[in-house]
Amino acid sequence: MTRGGWVARLAPAAALAVVWWVVTKHGPTSDITVSDLYLYGVYADLVRDGMVPFRDFGFEYPPLAIVPIVAARWLGGPGAHGFEVAFDALTLAAALALQWCAGLIAGRRAAWLMVLLPVACGALVRTHLDIFPAALALGGLALVLRHRPVWGLAVLGLGAGVKLVPGLIAVVVVAWLLGRGEHRAAWRGALAFAAVFLVVLVPFAGQGEVDMVTFHLDRPVQIESGPASVLWALGGTYVTGTNLHPDQFKSNGLAGPHVDAVTTLFSVVLVLVLAAIVLLAARRPGPRELVLCAFAALLAFVVLGKVLSPQYIVWLFPFAVIAWCWPAAEGQGRALPRAAALCVLAAAVLAQFWFPGRYFRLVAGDGSIALLVGIRNLLLLAALAALLAAVARAPAIRARGAAPARSTSPTAPAASG
Repeated sequence: MTRGGWVARLAPAAALAVVWWVVTKHGPTSDITVSDLYLYGVYADLVRDGMVPFRDFGFEYPPLAIVPIVAARWLGGPGAHGFEVAFDALTLAAALALQWCAGLIAGRRAAWLMVLLPVACGALVRTHLDIFPAALALGGLALVLRHRPVWGLAVLGLGAGVKLVPGLIAVVVVAWLLGRGEHRAAWRGALAFAAVFLVVLVPFAGQGEVDMVTFHLDRPVQIESGPASVLWALGGTYVTGTNLHPDQFKSNGLAGPHVDAVTTLFSVVLVLVLAAIVLLAARRPGPRELVLCAFAALLAFVVLGKVLSPQYIVWLFPFAVIAWCWPAAEGQGRALPRAAALCVLAAAVLAQFWFPGRYFRLVAGDGSIALLVGIRNLLLLAALAALLAAVARAPAIRARGAAPARSTSPTAPAASG
């Protein structure tokens, strides 16, 4: 490759690194008054002292989440500042990997649009773990789209070992492969996902991992979630995780009347929507539809689940970029995927109006902040509806064994092991 070719390939990564350094450390998007860095530092110190997650101390994430935490302590030394600098460097490396994967899937324009990630999301990109599973999830999907579904599902298993969310994408991928008639690749890939995930979990098997699961099942509705927006509107609730109403969940939730009914309703809707997405993936053979179904599954989990932390937007942003850039097949419009992308971008920007600087006004029950949260959640719901409509309009598999429809995607794969 010529020197100019290398410069062209590296330019988006260089731009992301510069923008990352500027906007996450200077100006209004650099606020880290609410972050998980202190908690990560505590975990890192416990491991440094010879303690084992799940066995010697409670750990709320799957086992692989400890890897970047311990790596940041090892690279940064014992102090809090060194840990923050090292964790920042690791999250930037993950962001560059995320950008590279977006470029592989949707082309160079997607790589350039990924430069906006720290602008849209703010400094939370460097103070939370979420960018690591996001990079693994998109990397796994890129492998599936490039004729490596077994390897792709194995990488998704690694992502689920950091946070469970990439497992949703794995289910969509397996359904898509089965729908295309790629049964051998689907079952081999499912086995690879399960094997990798079990290899991650088994060394820590015991009550500690059971406690991790019950921790997330028992935690209350988080105050920025979709169900919480309904509960704020209904009234009568109070905020937990405060000095007045302490709990053990390390976040702020809502308790009071209507909570059980609203949570149950949202849970039922979430299951139904996820099932519909899996069925759509099984009946839509194109790679574009696979990506849109994966995007929709993440959106459904985020906006209909009982926890919607601001950092979850990091999972959605690269899919919004891909939805914006991916060319439509003949006879299919781009308006709906692009509308979904714009809604996600608007939701990301809107969240910066209260997080982190005005977050504690929401904890105190400020109605104006709760209204902003509700508008953000409506934007995400609109994005989900647009994606479902876009996939539903795509050509379906007509009959068992019929050849899949051709796609004009830049990475249209013939899925195989």
